[in-house]
Amino acid sequence: MFIESNSFYLSLQPNKPIQEEMINRYFSPILLILTITEFSFSQISTPKKSLELDTLYLNEVIVSASRTAEPIMETPVTVERVLGTQLQKQPSSEFISSLSRLKGVDVSQSSWLITSFSTRGFNSSKAERVIQLADYVDVTSPTASLYYGNWVGIGELDLESSDIVFGANSALYGSNAFNGVLLMHSKDPFKYQGLSASLRGGNRSMIDGQIRYAKVLGNKVALKFNANYFEADEFLSSNDTAIKRVTSGGLAGSDPVNNATGNPAGWNAVNRYGDVGTTVSNPALTSLNNNAAYRIYTQGYTEAAMANWSESAGNPFKLFNNGNYKAGNYRINPSLHWQINAKVRAVYEYKLAVSNGIFQSTSRYAQRGMKYDVHRMELKSDKWFIRAYTVFDYGGKAYDLNSLAGGLLNAPMASGTQANGSRYPTFASNYYSLWNQVFTAARTNGLSAGASVPNVFAANPNGGTPSAYTLPQAIAGGQSIEAAQALASQLAAGVQLPVGSPHFNQLREQIVSGVGLIDVNGTKTVRGAAFANTARFWDISAQREWTINKLNVIAGASYRTHLLQSAGTLFSDGPNSPISANTNDILRRDRIVNWDGGAYAQLRYAVWQNRLKLAAAGRFDRFRNFGSRFSPRISAVVSLGENRQHNFRVNYAQAYRQPAQLDQFIYLDFGTLLVAGNVENGYQGLNAVSALPNGQANPDFLKPVTIKKITPEQVNTWEVGYKAQLIKGLYVDLSYYRSWYNDFIGTLRFYGREDGVVPTGAPLPTASGDFAKPTTDRTRGRLIQTWANADRQVRTQGLMGSVEYFWHKKLNLNANYTWSHINEDDVPGLILGFNTPAHKVNMGINGEPFKNITYAVNYRHISGYTYFMPIDEGYIDAFGTVDAQVNYRLPKLKSNLKIGGTNLLNANAVQVYGAASIGRIVYLGWTLEGL
Repeated sequence: MFIESNSFYLSLQPNKPIQEEMINRYFSPILLILTITEFSFSQISTPKKSLELDTLYLNEVIVSASRTAEPIMETPVTVERVLGTQLQKQPSSEFISSLSRLKGVDVSQSSWLITSFSTRGFNSSKAERVIQLADYVDVTSPTASLYYGNWVGIGELDLESSDIVFGANSALYGSNAFNGVLLMHSKDPFKYQGLSASLRGGNRSMIDGQIRYAKVLGNKVALKFNANYFEADEFLSSNDTAIKRVTSGGLAGSDPVNNATGNPAGWNAVNRYGDVGTTVSNPALTSLNNNAAYRIYTQGYTEAAMANWSESAGNPFKLFNNGNYKAGNYRINPSLHWQINAKVRAVYEYKLAVSNGIFQSTSRYAQRGMKYDVHRMELKSDKWFIRAYTVFDYGGKAYDLNSLAGGLLNAPMASGTQANGSRYPTFASNYYSLWNQVFTAARTNGLSAGASVPNVFAANPNGGTPSAYTLPQAIAGGQSIEAAQALASQLAAGVQLPVGSPHFNQLREQIVSGVGLIDVNGTKTVRGAAFANTARFWDISAQREWTINKLNVIAGASYRTHLLQSAGTLFSDGPNSPISANTNDILRRDRIVNWDGGAYAQLRYAVWQNRLKLAAAGRFDRFRNFGSRFSPRISAVVSLGENRQHNFRVNYAQAYRQPAQLDQFIYLDFGTLLVAGNVENGYQGLNAVSALPNGQANPDFLKPVTIKKITPEQVNTWEVGYKAQLIKGLYVDLSYYRSWYNDFIGTLRFYGREDGVVPTGAPLPTASGDFAKPTTDRTRGRLIQTWANADRQVRTQGLMGSVEYFWHKKLNLNANYTWSHINEDDVPGLILGFNTPAHKVNMGINGEPFKNITYAVNYRHISGYTYFMPIDEGYIDAFGTVDAQVNYRLPKLKSNLKIGGTNLLNANAVQVYGAASIGRIVYLGWTLEGL
């Protein structure tokens, strides 16, 4: 047995052949696929049905767990492997979401293609505590420090296998391999030659085409080319629930003064955008409200209104241009492979990826035409490698939905001036003015139909001069507070700019493409919703392996440099560079440079006829902003039984997570909230929690708080596990872990100043001191969100188990269960975001009941749980999904007819609070082979 280019080869005993069920042990629905495949003689063929399953499963070899070859049954940590052949039999809209069928893997799906996975808790749309590697290239976004699903990964046609390594792996994979690693391995063009192509389609105007071609030129050089195109109508969100003033843990929400859902004066909803609020404290008005200040919110716009339109600029996915926002991805991926000699190979690879999707964090972001460039060069043998690559991303036509809607509401109603020489009001101020006058009339003497309302205008849908507003109905006087507020909101909604009108479309396109303060109707009061970010990182690494008697040694090192630029639209650079304390003087920087590097080593020693394997690994990392850290791992594996079929493992590891580039350098101004990095000197501020979760006033409201500069997060974890073949065809894998986190990184909100100085005055009920400064003053007091470390330990634990029983050709069974737990009372004052169901179950059956007909059914259930995103916190209801597939093979035509689908019962499968429910997806397909 040996390893070459991520492929494994087995020398089998004559009396222990391999059975086809092993290769096909995951019979999940394949959906609509047209595939044309022609491989050369060197391709490994599918095992015959007479071959034995057990030998292959017991001897399958992987490299990912220890960065050196070992049987998958004997790995020192929990590992899940998915072969490319298995993946093509699983029903999913894209690769990452299909991983949710595995034990211990949770998937957050912000939209159709923007998915992220996690292991061992702390799931989020950003996958902050795991890393994702494609042929050992980290495919994270250099700008956002996150993984957009499989946008930049490996396509299904070229995917040979993928491994998920659970738990803390910093000792071998670097500082951010904190809770897990996903490694994707592409097919070797020397082994897999010829042409493959696929086409699939389905509901929601989905079309997905892929092509792969590999050719060996002579004996030394191989060319490989991959390309794909995907397009579908995006899933859009419509959660109208009010954003919470205070979280369930007693922390400030993203709108600490929000009204409750259903409040007649309006409220700031999770998936309404531009529902801008203002606090009314004028005594003449509060006297009509039981002498209490009140808050008004504009109606805002839906996500569909902000995302959907038929414009063509900035939208590269237009095969079905039906006016809906498109999820999309296309990749072009050529590579050149040179076999220098029998052991040494050189590789150059280029990848261009362009994608659309909707991402969620502090807001919802329409990622239009996001572009990635990847260059990889590698020189490798079976004992060493030197690898260098760079990942470059561009913001494309991406924009923030909240900034777009806020810009629409804060834009002047028209250019020019009124008869009195003053400018026309903004749409928001026009709304507030009408609202207050209607409220006043309804509470006092009323108004007749057709009455004019002073200083209020009717929106002109064509963009010309607005006309004076007149009441469309009579207003009865003497109404209750609630009735008067409801009527005021109803009538004020009529002066918003109509969705789809010429003026609406013109303003939307102007704001969507605008960067910084832009000129709208003659004034620079609106901030554009676009991003001007470009970022890249360079990575170089090397590793060498030695074997000295029974001692295996590996040693390696890596170095990475980050270069970030956004012209102040995302990072604290350009016009939004840091300011000197107590001044508005900018310490200007037009780009941000960051770096980190490390070196690692591992010793592995086998005794007792290789049945006891001991290993110790360690990595030393150095960070520009955080000094040095050391990450160790020790493990032991005992293999028992005649065929080594009973394997017990135990391991301990310590890992560090460097704060993401966004955690360090973000500067994102939403007007009512500033999201700022925390890599400078920390902040002095005021407690922003006005009320406790039980509704009572918070005695600590507006009291001083101190937020220290962020530092790396640390986890200590141990795991015990058992992996075995109990009887012929029956496999189990069990594991239990406990983890302790120190300096845990979470988010918090407070009232403060961006220069870190404690603000004077108060924000409520009437702004005073620093909070009364104009919005152009960057030393003003305001609500700030940042990242900080917990001052107490966070503890988690979990249990995972899976069973696979290959009973008969007609019926095979598989099931897995995951239990995850956190002690949420450990850390007051910080938003942790565990975001993980306590219980998750998968159950599946598959088989071949009749000749040339196969089937697969999978059921997944997750329990309800609380999900925190910076945009808001909410409860994810329990749900179950059913996926299924039927495949009919036509050997004479070299074809397969396939039909399948995911979430066939159309469950309300919300996976990220504030994101859309991912509904039923069905596919129909035709596969051609060997043309």
